[in-house]
Order: sequence, then C-alpha cells, then structure tokens
Amino acid sequence: MGRISAESVKRAAMNAGADLVGIASADRFKEYPEEKRPEHLLPGAKSVIVVGVRVLLDTVKPNLLLSALHHITLNMYHNQIAYDIGRLLDDYGYSAVIIPHRIGNLDPDLRKSGDYMNIYPKLFGISTRHAAVEAGLGILGKSRLLITPHFGPRQRVAAVITDAELKSDRKITSKEAEKLCPPLCHACIKACPGKALSNEGIAWEKCNAVIKPHNSMYGYSACCQCMIACPTGR
Repeated sequence: MGRISAESVKRAAMNAGADLVGIASADRFKEYPEEKRPEHLLPGAKSVIVVGVRVLLDTVKPNLLLSALHHITLNMYHNQIAYDIGRLLDDYGYSAVIIPHRIGNLDPDLRKSGDYMNIYPKLFGISTRHAAVEAGLGILGKSRLLITPHFGPRQRVAAVITDAELKSDRKITSKEAEKLCPPLCHACIKACPGKALSNEGIAWEKCNAVIKPHNSMYGYSACCQCMIACPTGR
C-alpha cells in the first residue's frame, strides 16, 4: 500500500473540477448515531473526504424545470468527482466508499410517498451535508442547507469514506458561523413558500408539501427559494 497525503487528494479533487474539498477524521462522527458513522459503511474507516461544486444562481432562478435539471446535472458532476477520488485511493491500495448525492428521484413510489422526507435520509446513512460541516467546509443554516464562505447555500456535495488516514481540516468556529448565518437574518425564513423554516430549524412535512409536486413532475425538488434568498456568498 502506497502513502497518500491530504494535499494530494485535495489537488486531485480540484483538478477533477471540485470547487470545494474538505477532510474530516472518522473520529469526528463518534457522537453521531451508529448508522450515521463512517464505520457503518466501511469498517476501519479513518477519514471522510467531501467534495462540492457550486450552484449557478442565475440557472436556478428562471423556472422550476431548468432549476431541477441544473441540480441533477451538478449531482452527476460531483458524484463523478467523488468516484475519481475513490479510484485514486484504490490505486494506492486503500478502501473507498462513495456517498453520492441522488441524480433524481427515479423511483415513482418514492417520489409520491408522503413519508419521503423520512425515507430518503435513511437510504445512505451518513449525511453528506453533516460530513461537510465536520470537514470544515461550512455550517448548517436555518434552512438546513450547507452554508459555506465562498458560495453561501449554493453548492452540492458528495463524500468519500476511506481507511486512509488523512489530515483533517479545521472546523468553522462559532464566531465564523455567526457571520455565515447571522442570528438576526431571516431571509430564508421569509422566502419559504411553505412556512417551513424558523430559528429552530425546518419542519420537513411543510417543506415536503411544497416540493412533493416537483418530485412528481421533474424527478427533483425545484423550489430553491431559501437558496435564492440567502445573502451569504453572493
């Protein structure tokens, strides 16, 4: 087994087209429920690599179909980047498990399920958004979207779990978090058409009531009003 560094993994991700890349030690997930820890998918996991690509805000704005197709395209893109990182790790003799973001809700029964928001998070176990937080890329905002310094809530992320022991990135501090999502900012809360957002977080059933018709029509949620409204990272 060859040696691989965090720097070489990040360089490979950026060369493959990533706008964001961060690394978290598997130890950072030890307080998570067992099924949401990296070891649940890869025994002996040491690191989680998170790669992200930016959302183009002006492509999201015009109409719901274009927004849905844009996000599906981005998911295909960063899933490929994650796979490329997995191949690199494999070349060095390490194990790798790719945690993709969905391409679209291709299962019609899942799209129509009233329990969709409870079913979907269980499909992969580990949350790529939470992994991004642990990898120092950003925080979860009031919208529960990942918010990063560079792009605000406008990025998509995938993750790679590996048994390679890589240097972790520094997490966002509480002071930095307040700059990314100021306590007195309510832009996403005001913009939400389903009144699903508050300072305490998101009421998934209200969010699902808005996006469920999108899933049936386009194979993807295309609301994005909280993403559009957020001033961070513009």
